[in-house]
Amino acid sequence: MKQQNEKWLSEFGARLKAERERQGLTQKVVAQRAGTKQEYVAQIESGARNPSLRTVVNIVAALDVSADHLIFGAHKGNAEGMETLINEFTGFLMKRDIEKVAAYFEIVRFHSKFVDAYGKGNIAEKAAQHHDTIYRFQP
Repeated sequence: MKQQNEKWLSEFGARLKAERERQGLTQKVVAQRAGTKQEYVAQIESGARNPSLRTVVNIVAALDVSADHLIFGAHKGNAEGMETLINEFTGFLMKRDIEKVAAYFEIVRFHSKFVDAYGKGNIAEKAAQHHDTIYRFQP
């Protein structure tokens, strides 16, 4: 499991760096947009640090890319990437009990409805702006 985690960290970091460079951004700019420090972004890119879910969400928003792109390497509109993503996600879900799978599904459903209602962009910022609505929002 440790080797698998290290592999994921390395791959996530490489995808983060590639996307950042593709957009012509510095680590400092990504860090500022994501609400973290440049050193931390550098450590994530090198695979030395395991970012929290909040940090991943903030980085995704900072780069305005899909989470599946950074996490799994899948791209929207890329059939091969989508098939890979579905296979990896199915394998992930098959190792969980039904209650956890149902909880993941509810999170994805809520996120999808939230993005549909408020648009893509900095999710953390929009969530703060719509704090009261989120707590009334029924997935």
